[in-house]
Amino acid sequence: MKRIIGVLIWTLLFISLGIYSENKIYDFTNKFKSEIELIQKNIEDDNLEKVSNDIKKWSKSWHKEKEIWYKIVNHEYFDDICLSLNIIEQSIKYDDKLNALEQVETIKMLLNNILESEKCDLNHIF
Repeated sequence: MKRIIGVLIWTLLFISLGIYSENKIYDFTNKFKSEIELIQKNIEDDNLEKVSNDIKKWSKSWHKEKEIWYKIVNHEYFDDICLSLNIIEQSIKYDDKLNALEQVETIKMLLNNILESEKCDLNHIF
């Protein structure tokens, strides 16, 4: 009987931590997704000076907060986002809106991939 209770406690703890981490990752990705969508709007409106400042702020915030998740989540997505950020910065510097918008879409897709890869559902268990 003690073993069954122990297994149930560990199972509930494991499920609770999974749900908690999924909620935190959801908050993390949505925060950065909403910020990158504002940057996208400024690129489309040809407000490139504001975009340059926003990208620097976004990048600084991203590098600070990604360190928490880098050890837990598949870090390949984080590396790809950093690469896209560098490309956006250079695209804005040389007034290449099309490439910058392409990289913004890449970042949004990668943020969705981070969220999707950490979901606690039956598709990711089996």
